[in-house]
Amino acid sequence: MFGVWRLLAALLVMAYHFAHSAPDPDPVVAWFEHMLPLLDMFFIMSGFLIFEHYGGMKNTGENYLGFLVKRLSRLYPLHLITLSVFVAFALMVHLGLVQSQGAETRYALSALPANLLLIQGWGVDTELTFNYVSWSLSGEWFAYLIFPVVLFAFAQGRAAGLALLVAAIIICLEIADYGATEKYDFWFNTKLWAAYRVAADFTFGAFLCVVARRLRVPRHCQWLAWAALGLVFVAMFSDANIYLTLALFGVAIVLAALSDRTGADETAWLAPVMPVAAVSFGVYLWHPVIELFAYSLIWKRVIGIDDPLFFWLYMPLPMAATILVALVSARRFEQPAGKWLERTLSALLRRRAPAGSIVAGDASQGARSTGG
Repeated sequence: MFGVWRLLAALLVMAYHFAHSAPDPDPVVAWFEHMLPLLDMFFIMSGFLIFEHYGGMKNTGENYLGFLVKRLSRLYPLHLITLSVFVAFALMVHLGLVQSQGAETRYALSALPANLLLIQGWGVDTELTFNYVSWSLSGEWFAYLIFPVVLFAFAQGRAAGLALLVAAIIICLEIADYGATEKYDFWFNTKLWAAYRVAADFTFGAFLCVVARRLRVPRHCQWLAWAALGLVFVAMFSDANIYLTLALFGVAIVLAALSDRTGADETAWLAPVMPVAAVSFGVYLWHPVIELFAYSLIWKRVIGIDDPLFFWLYMPLPMAATILVALVSARRFEQPAGKWLERTLSALLRRRAPAGSIVAGDASQGARSTGG
């Protein structure tokens, strides 16, 4: 169910961004913005899945480097190929071949090093640049870097240790928010320094993983999970307190995890969408690329029709194109490039490691596909 929920979130985020090009975007954009906490679901699920597979890893430097190699190999090829499209477009903008209002902001070449190093979501920039949704990838990378802290908290206090770590992170974020008035200045909405928001969500996901291990599977668990997700949507559209919304997310995610224990028969009806669900993070990272061509170029400069009905009839085409590109990218580029990157980095680490140590081998089981 996690994969389907991530896909749902990715599709809604894509529709939200595409809707900004509508003839009268304000009402529909405001409607979509009720669902902004769905982004946190990405990171909570990521923390859950990563801890599920790596929570038993010994907290050593060798295992840590191996863990980072695996996670970087999983995510960086997708980041690099989508970033490359925007870098190519930025070069065309700066050479005067095309025009863009974001020449000095979104396409500022001075922001490229931060994007390549995956630190653009750490508060180093004042604008979202290039592939603007990659702030989430930057935050995810930050969460991987602090994973030893998560393991240490669990080793010291198990679930209570993780709960205290979540509380400590949130207290720090609330202190940083002191005096904030603008919507995107608050930690639960920020993107420019989202790494710390992701750290809270990711650690919360690890905590939920520990909780789920202790629970029995209730009857009709799958439908309880869907009902809990429905309550999340009610909370979001009611503008409920963010902590209530995140708590409901926690209940829904635990129930979804428990439902996975019931066997494949219970979730067989989801099988047709699982191939697309497997590339939900690709859908999320690729949709700004498709937006660049389908809306900035084709819709605005070629079609040029200011008709709301035609706009909504047109939207399924770039959405379908995004899914297709994500599927092809995963199979033809990301997986081969990821395997090559993992082999290369593992070989480099083995050369530097002391004799007899295992640097990039599986410290536990391989993590399943994640993303935020």
